[in-house]
Amino acid sequence: METGKTSKYFKYAFGEIILVVVGILIALQINNWNENRKNTQYEQNYLQRILKDLNKDQVELEMHFNTDTLKLDAFTEIMRIQRTNSITSNQQAYLTALSKVQGTNWFEGNDVVFNEMKFSGKLALIASEELRESIQNYYKQVEEVIKQENIYIALQTSAYYRINDYTDNAFLREASMSPRWNSNTNEVTYEDIIHFNDNLNEVQKKELLKDLTILKENILYSNKVRTTLYEKGKATIKLINDYLEKKT
Repeated sequence: METGKTSKYFKYAFGEIILVVVGILIALQINNWNENRKNTQYEQNYLQRILKDLNKDQVELEMHFNTDTLKLDAFTEIMRIQRTNSITSNQQAYLTALSKVQGTNWFEGNDVVFNEMKFSGKLALIASEELRESIQNYYKQVEEVIKQENIYIALQTSAYYRINDYTDNAFLREASMSPRWNSNTNEVTYEDIIHFNDNLNEVQKKELLKDLTILKENILYSNKVRTTLYEKGKATIKLINDYLEKKT
């Protein structure tokens, strides 16, 4: 081949290579842009769903705070009436307080979206490290709440079994139920309640008060753990809202 033609051929070939490389780089950039756009959409969708879950949790926790307060007031009322031997003059208050301490309230929570992200490896889609850690710390606190509630339920069950061992209080438990399920043939009178209380010896009365105090302490601790979760939830909600606002 002549020298001039060879030179032109290499220039042409080099130009073709440059065009191919540039085309590949552009294609990669477009592909990366599309992937980033998809990931951003996934991220925002997940955050919106987590935000809904956190707001539901806040409402549920506020309900539990109210129930905790009612139970603490009721346990305290029962103990004060017991200590002052004033059941006769406080029959209705005593029965009302007994009805309020029945049952157990526990935190259900909403963690489906978080678990979906965690087990699918999608938590990495949250670009903000601060936000990602805040969400993870919130759900760690959820585990702590559930752990504490399980402890309280076990203590409550144990305390009620001990009380049942030395008291015949079935009629009182019946009286605390709604009329539809109350099997007492007659209305419970203050004489019945006095009779129940008088059947307890001094040791049993002390044990009863001690058990009630233990239950109160655990309600207070459960409430404290829930309050920590509530505050973490509020902070995380704010972080998500601020983050999403910047993205729009």
